[in-house]
Amino acid sequence: MRRMAPPARINVDRRSCPPFCRVFRGASGLGLVEDSPPDSRIEGATPLAPVVGAPYPTESMSVTAGGRIVLGWGEGVARTILIPDLAQAFDRRPPGLTDALGAADANAALLHAADGWRAVVLPSMGDRLADLGEGPVAISPDGLKIAAAGDGVIVEMTLADGSELARHAGRASCLVYTGAGELQLGEPGVVRMASGGEVVVGVHDDGTVGVVGDDRRWTPPGLGEIRNVGVSADGAWTAISGTEAVAVVRATDGAVAARIAGATAIGMVAGGRIAIGGTWGVALLGTPEDTQ
Repeated sequence: MRRMAPPARINVDRRSCPPFCRVFRGASGLGLVEDSPPDSRIEGATPLAPVVGAPYPTESMSVTAGGRIVLGWGEGVARTILIPDLAQAFDRRPPGLTDALGAADANAALLHAADGWRAVVLPSMGDRLADLGEGPVAISPDGLKIAAAGDGVIVEMTLADGSELARHAGRASCLVYTGAGELQLGEPGVVRMASGGEVVVGVHDDGTVGVVGDDRRWTPPGLGEIRNVGVSADGAWTAISGTEAVAVVRATDGAVAARIAGATAIGMVAGGRIAIGGTWGVALLGTPEDTQ
C-alpha cells in the first residue's frame, strides 16, 4: 500500500442540473447535463451540482466511517478517498482485486482479490485478517465483527484478532449485518444485500430490488446490470450502481430521486451529498447552494 499526495483536481462545471442527468466533459470541466427522466421519478426532486472532482478511476465504491471515507476501486487499485475534499489517503494494489465492502460506521473494510477475502483497517488498508476464503462475507456497521461462509459453515469472528464468536451450519448466497449487529443470510435468488439501520435491501438474480421481508420488488430504470447497492443510515434511501448509470431511489417502492448516466459507482456520504465515480474519476455532488 502507498500513501500518495493528492493529484491535480478534475475541473468541474458547477452549474446545477435536474437530478435525472448524465456526466459529460465540456470546456469548463466535468459536469452534468439533463437527461430523460424515468417514469418512476419523484416530482420536485432536488437538483444536483458538481462540487469537486478528482482523477481516481472509480468503477465501484463502498461508503465507510459514517460517510467520511469512500473506499473506491477500479483498474486494479483500491483507494481510500476522504470526504469532502476527495483527497486520496492511501492506495493498495492486490493482484486480482474485484470487490470491496466497507463498515458503514467504522474505519474497517473487506477486500476481495485473487487470494480471496481479507479484512483491513482504514484508511491505510493494512491487513487485519487474511485467508477468509471466497465468501460470501459481511462486516458489521461498527467494524467489530465479520462473517465468512465456506464449506457449509458460516463463522462470525472478531475483526481484532479473528476470535470465533459464533458458528452456523448452512449456506447462503450473500450475508449482511443489520444496524443492530445481527447477521442475516440471503435467501435463494438474492445475490447482494446492504443495510441501513434495521432496513435490509436485497438485489435478486432477476435484476429486481426490494426490502427484505417485503413482498414488493421493483426494477431500477435504465441502470444496466446492477453491480453494487448501499442504504442510507435511516434506511429510507437506496444507492444503486449499474453498468450504465447510477441512482438514488426510495427503498420501499423504488421511486427515483436521482439517476446519473455515465457513472458506475455511487454512494451517499456525509453532509447529505452524493459521491459518484467512473473510469473518468470521482466527483462529489451537492445541491446548488453547495456551489455558491
